[in-house]
Amino acid sequence: MKEKGINSTFKKLIFESSEMVFLADDTYPYSIFYSNESFEESIGSNLNDKSLIGLGLDISNYIFKEELQLVHDGREFSFRLELPQDAGTNYFLFYKGKELKAKGLPSGPEIQQFFKRQLDLLAVGKHDYLTYLNPAVLPVLGYHAEELLQGDLCYLIHPDDLTRVRKIWKKGKAQQMETFFHAKIKGKDGRFRYLEFSVQFSENNFNLIARDVSESLAEKEAIKKELELQQKAAIHGPAVAFHFDATEHKIDWDKKSLSKFGISSKKDRKSLLEKIKSISEESINIDKVEKKFAWGQRFFSLLMNKEEGADGKDLWVGALIDETSQKLLEDEKDLFKSFLELSAEPILVVKGDGDFFFQNQIFSNLLHTEDFEIKSLDDLCQVFEECSLLQSWFASHQDGNEIKPWLGEASFPNGKSVVLELSCKLHQTAKDSYRIYSFKDVTEKSSLEKTLEESSNFLINLTEQVPGGLYQLVLDQNGKMNFSFLSKGISSVLGISESEIEEFNDITSALTKVHTKDIPNLVMSTVASARKLEPWQCQFRVRDEKEPSGFRWVMGAARPQVLENGDMVWYGYLTDISNQKEFESKLDDARQTAEKASQIKSDFLSMISHELRTPLNAISGSVYSLKQENPTDSQLNTLQTISFAVDNLIIMINDLLDFQKIEAGKLSIENAPFHLSETINQVLKGLAFHARDSKNQLNLDIDPNLNVIVKSDKTRLSQILNNLITNALKFTHEGQVDVRAKFLGQKGDRIKIHFEVQDTGVGIAKEHQERIFNDFDQVKPSFNSKYGGTGLGLSITRRLLKLMGSNISLESEVGKGSVFYFDMEFELDQDQTPKGVILNGFNRDFSTLHLLMAEDNDVNALVLGKIIKKWGYTYDRVPNGSLAVDAVQSKNYDCILMDIQMPVMDGFEATERIKAIKDIPIIALTAAAKLEIMERIESSGFDGFVAKPIDAAELLKAIKEVVSAKSHQF
Repeated sequence: MKEKGINSTFKKLIFESSEMVFLADDTYPYSIFYSNESFEESIGSNLNDKSLIGLGLDISNYIFKEELQLVHDGREFSFRLELPQDAGTNYFLFYKGKELKAKGLPSGPEIQQFFKRQLDLLAVGKHDYLTYLNPAVLPVLGYHAEELLQGDLCYLIHPDDLTRVRKIWKKGKAQQMETFFHAKIKGKDGRFRYLEFSVQFSENNFNLIARDVSESLAEKEAIKKELELQQKAAIHGPAVAFHFDATEHKIDWDKKSLSKFGISSKKDRKSLLEKIKSISEESINIDKVEKKFAWGQRFFSLLMNKEEGADGKDLWVGALIDETSQKLLEDEKDLFKSFLELSAEPILVVKGDGDFFFQNQIFSNLLHTEDFEIKSLDDLCQVFEECSLLQSWFASHQDGNEIKPWLGEASFPNGKSVVLELSCKLHQTAKDSYRIYSFKDVTEKSSLEKTLEESSNFLINLTEQVPGGLYQLVLDQNGKMNFSFLSKGISSVLGISESEIEEFNDITSALTKVHTKDIPNLVMSTVASARKLEPWQCQFRVRDEKEPSGFRWVMGAARPQVLENGDMVWYGYLTDISNQKEFESKLDDARQTAEKASQIKSDFLSMISHELRTPLNAISGSVYSLKQENPTDSQLNTLQTISFAVDNLIIMINDLLDFQKIEAGKLSIENAPFHLSETINQVLKGLAFHARDSKNQLNLDIDPNLNVIVKSDKTRLSQILNNLITNALKFTHEGQVDVRAKFLGQKGDRIKIHFEVQDTGVGIAKEHQERIFNDFDQVKPSFNSKYGGTGLGLSITRRLLKLMGSNISLESEVGKGSVFYFDMEFELDQDQTPKGVILNGFNRDFSTLHLLMAEDNDVNALVLGKIIKKWGYTYDRVPNGSLAVDAVQSKNYDCILMDIQMPVMDGFEATERIKAIKDIPIIALTAAAKLEIMERIESSGFDGFVAKPIDAAELLKAIKEVVSAKSHQF
């Protein structure tokens, strides 16, 4: 034997060791080149080929293992293994070898005898095929062992068991465990036998033991069927077991049990037997019968299984069940279900174990069960969003507790959503418990409640956020007043804390907060509201130490209501109006300041007007007198120039007065009849001298349809046309001014006229066209010095047109001229007949008139006296109102010319006294411009009014009008 790398020092120790040791080359065929004495005695002496191949070892299977086992001559040994560690060692070391001995194990012959036994199938296999099968396979399955080795055996397994066996086999193999199962295996004769298997799996091998249990399983199956039949019969009611021979038509049953069904006579038993016989003949081709039938007044259920008797004949094993009581219960149940089906609400009945017992059609329609399947309560989670809450609610009923209804939203596959209210009632029977669920669609109710809740929250928030505070005050039949509600805002109004509000319910507590001077008004207004059932409103002061004055102003308002019990309730609010009161105080101060300024302005204008009109009156009267004395042409031109200048001053004064009236809102528009075309002609005639003086041609183009009598303010229309034409003549030199009046149409009793004044004057730039209508404004300062005027003419014209329902428009171009135009509607007078006139428009002789002049100014009296004399009238003059009253009492006068501002007694008082004595026409003469005076003249007993400076023609016309009116001869 070779020696490779063995140290002689240890050689003797290793050789004499009781544990087996040997070395083998690390190259094929792995020859054993050294072994000790123990190895030789146990293995080596019987080993023909001293190599690992001779030992049957495949060293490649152990390169990652430190221990191995080998079998030699029927004996099993174990060794420790050490592989070559480096290039210097080229052998395998096997050491600590020993024989493995099992206590109590049979010997080899005994094991062989065991494998030859005929009762059980014993097999050894590798992977999925058999490598050994004992002879017992022949009597069990009819195969020789050699027919089933080294092949796939799945075709022998019954198809019903194949999938299950494969799963068991796969699991056992993967886990290297022992497993047990039953399966039907096909024998060589084609019949299947029930085999019971026990399989132990190792890494790549398995050991199998199988036994034929067909007979025991058949017995068990028969017993099982019989037990099932008995149990089934017992469930349904009293039963009688029997055996029926279908061939001999003989039956074996318990007659005593039959007597419990009321079947005691032979005749009844025979009749029942015939029924069973008839059913068995109908079922000749089937092995199992379950049938219900009626027999007399009773109801039976027949259960039969066909079995093979000992003699090979068919034998029916069955049970006859009396279901009469059950049938009556079922009828009652059907009636109960029909009642539930007719219910107006969706109903679901669930048994105690959770199975559905009944659901009516309304339930199916509500939950759209055609779209998804509902078999249990958990399935309802498919439609209810709050699944966990719903399941908790369902679970609470399992303990037999009845709880409040549950509310939830259900959404269905069709997109529809509803809010359902689920209620549950419990019902207990002797055998089972039931839960009756009702499903109520409360979508509309839920939406309404949500709306009400939102409204309630809104109102609550409103009461808290609204400025001030809301309250409810109750006056009971005993006269006691208490607050039944106070919002949080009351604390800020009355200066109390929120905690004090809860105790602040007595009206007395509120009155202590009110200023003592305001309490009477507060109480009296409340009493008046209660008596008249009218809304209450009051402003009063409450104490507030934080305010400098010590008080704050509060406004309260409420509406009373009488309740059915006789109590009166006020629903109202309180709000802090201190800022409003402060603003009103400032506003009142500003109003007083404005009124004072307006009064100063009015006084100033009145003074200026009076001071200007007085000398102008003398100038105007003197010019008029001189014109009546046949002056020369040069003198007449001079007098006309003076007259024109006086007229311009009068126009300026009148503009100021009109502006004052408009500003004060005191100017009113009359609606009196006048001839339209004549009025327009009169305006142009009055401006003919102005046109000649400015070397302009003044033309009138008037529509023939305007020869009508209309109702409007003749004076204001004349003033508008006069302002526009005067303005055109002023800014045009050696040019042309065209006045047009065109009929636009008629609608009912109203006509529409277009007025237009066009000139060829200097024109107005577009950027200045709006400015010329401003008060006291002109295009540029140089215009004022060159053309004169106050800058009020066009402003007053626009305001007058607005008062008369129209508006002025302008088209102008610098250097080419301007066009001012407006449209105005007039009401046609019902009487279009011209008035007959005689003697300057009046039908009486005025040559003998005797007048009374009341004038304190000597100059004005002198001028006015000359004018009266020119008319051919006589007059008396008095310097004050008191003498005028005396004169009327002593003489008769046809008309009185009464100055307003006189010493001793003014014209107003004198007129009142004279009117109390005689009804004499009185004409007011005044140079005053105050609106109050003008309004007083219009509202007093004066019959006419002429402003100073006096226009003689206008005065004469006024005298004739008032005298004729008094004599009713106009």
